[in-house]
Amino acid sequence: MMNRQIRRAQAKQDKKAEREKEERREARKRKVAQLRAKRAERRTAARSKPPAAADGKGAAAGAAKDAAKGGKRPGRRAGRFSGALMMATIFFIVLQSSVPPAPEENELLRSITGAGFFFLFGYFSVMWLMRRDTPRPLMMTWITGGLLLLGIEIAKVVQGVVPFDPLMVALAVPGIVGGSYLGRLVFENTPA
Repeated sequence: MMNRQIRRAQAKQDKKAEREKEERREARKRKVAQLRAKRAERRTAARSKPPAAADGKGAAAGAAKDAAKGGKRPGRRAGRFSGALMMATIFFIVLQSSVPPAPEENELLRSITGAGFFFLFGYFSVMWLMRRDTPRPLMMTWITGGLLLLGIEIAKVVQGVVPFDPLMVALAVPGIVGGSYLGRLVFENTPA
């Protein structure tokens, strides 16, 4: 008699535990379905958003909205290593401008290479500034690039060993501007 009651009580407990387990499983399925629906809704909303403004304020405005919501921009942002690459580019600019040219060296190639480093500086600098949500990244890049170019040329004059290179200076200014516009274009059009 006692064993029968114990078995019935055990069977009731087993059924109750099985029901609770099934309810938890169903609740988990509902929660996962809700999360998937929210993600799909966010994806469709992101696809239907208008493109960023062409004046450079689009990325900053989007970042400000995300910061106001309390979240960061989803996914990986472009220019993850741009700060380190910008510093490496500055190092190579200084290195190239401090070494006197060899007599057999091609002057045109040296000028184009020097201007190419300034192009890379503009590219990496604007990406680094936009990644940090700095206001007016293009203007900041142009000012710092111009000051870098001016400082390098003043150092050449003071040093007196490396001659002034007017072709490199003439190509470096549009290189900084072109690199910064290209960096902004890549940053704004990289999928998140």
